[in-house]
Amino acid sequence: MTYAVDMQLVVIAVAALILGVLIGLALRSGLKRRVAVLGERNNGLLRERDTAIAERERLAVDLKAREAQIRPLSDEVDKLRRDFARQRTAPEGSVITDQTRTVNPLDLSQLKGVGPKFADRLKASGIDRIDQIAGWSGADVQVIDGQMGNFRGRIEGDRLVEQAKLLTEGRYTEYETLFGKLGTNI
Repeated sequence: MTYAVDMQLVVIAVAALILGVLIGLALRSGLKRRVAVLGERNNGLLRERDTAIAERERLAVDLKAREAQIRPLSDEVDKLRRDFARQRTAPEGSVITDQTRTVNPLDLSQLKGVGPKFADRLKASGIDRIDQIAGWSGADVQVIDGQMGNFRGRIEGDRLVEQAKLLTEGRYTEYETLFGKLGTNI
């Protein structure tokens, strides 16, 4: 058996091989550039993310510092309002509360973020007073939150324990500074 080699086919095969290698190198270099560009872009985005995270943490610390500054000032404002109300309307020896703002301890919907359905869900779990929420620990929050169904995560998200503590303690100015005007549940 003899094989005849056709030189024309060999030349075409070598030319096709060289052409294939050149096209492969061209595509590879383009892809390398694209990979390098995307890598740089990814690194830039990672740096931006890290910067944003650092800024968020700085702002959180700043917010806590501002809230700490607000606390004594709002206590003083509440005290001054009570004193003013006492001087204006009360006969001597009578008990005075802040007449401009009152909180119904049985109305859970006074807490920001608690609408009628959420209030009903809380009542179904045995929570019917604001002072109950004010006394919750972190473990209590986790237990009650597990019973909230569609409202899971809202206790911490809406900061209900913090709201309830401020209202129960009569710290209305601080409450309004942090959560908005009392009585407008938006």
